[in-house]
Order: sequence, then structure tokens, then C-alpha cells
Amino acid sequence: MANADLLTQINRDVWIPFSAAYADGDAEAFIALHSPEVIRVEGNGGWVGGYEEYAGRLREWFQWVAVQEGRLDIRFRFLERHTGDDASSERGVYRLALTYPDADERLWYGLFHTICRKRNGIWRIALDYDSDEGGTVSEETFMSGREIEEFDTSDALL
Repeated sequence: MANADLLTQINRDVWIPFSAAYADGDAEAFIALHSPEVIRVEGNGGWVGGYEEYAGRLREWFQWVAVQEGRLDIRFRFLERHTGDDASSERGVYRLALTYPDADERLWYGLFHTICRKRNGIWRIALDYDSDEGGTVSEETFMSGREIEEFDTSDALL
């Protein structure tokens, strides 16, 4: 299968629903994008955990945003996307916007590295790492990445 076809599948199964789950404030839809064996690493806080711990943290965070009547928008740009028939490694930059009623939008930037696995025809996140690199990630860093549908021929098959 062509690399662009595989990346299109990953976009369909992971990245597009990831952004939609954030926009909808739907913690359960977001959690469902992860493999039950997921390893989550939060570089900023030095936290590492598995599916259940991560799901609990996400539910609390999405609930906190909902109580505050916040609205989330997350966008991704890619620095590197390597994939094979059943595994992928993707590195990139995210921009997370949080907006409260009658308040200015707050922006956070970070670098991410995910490993996805394809099981039963569906891609799921198996490893998810992110960090803001001590606050050094910026809009400029974000814009240096490629759009979700912009595939680079140097992103070789694994």
C-alpha cells in the first residue's frame, strides 16, 4: 500500500477524530483513539502511565474545561511521518487553544511523538509523548510543520 494511503488512514482513524473529540469536549471519544496498551508520557510533568491512569486524567481535565465552559481547539502539524502496514511513528507540533466565555483565547504549543499500531483494520495510538520543551515551542515552530494532508515523499516506509 502506498505511504500516502496509509497516512490517509491514520488521519481518518486518529488525527481527525482526535481534533473532533477536543472540539466536542468528548473525553470518551478521545480515550477510544488509544490502544488499551497505550503508554502516555507527559514530558513537562515527568508523568508516565498506562491506559486506565491516562483515561482518568483525561476525564478529569475534560470535565474541568466543561465546568469552566471552555472550548478547546487542537491543531497538528507534522515534522516527520514514517509508516508501514501496521505501525507508524509521527513527530510534530501541536497548538492547543482554550477559550472561555468573555475571555481571550489562551494558546499552548508543544512537540509530540506518537507511535500508532493498526489492529483489525483500525489505527490506534500505542505511545503518546508530548512536551513544550520548556516553553520554547512557538507559533513559528508550529508553522514549520506540514499540514495533516501534506505528505512528504521523504517520509519513507518502515
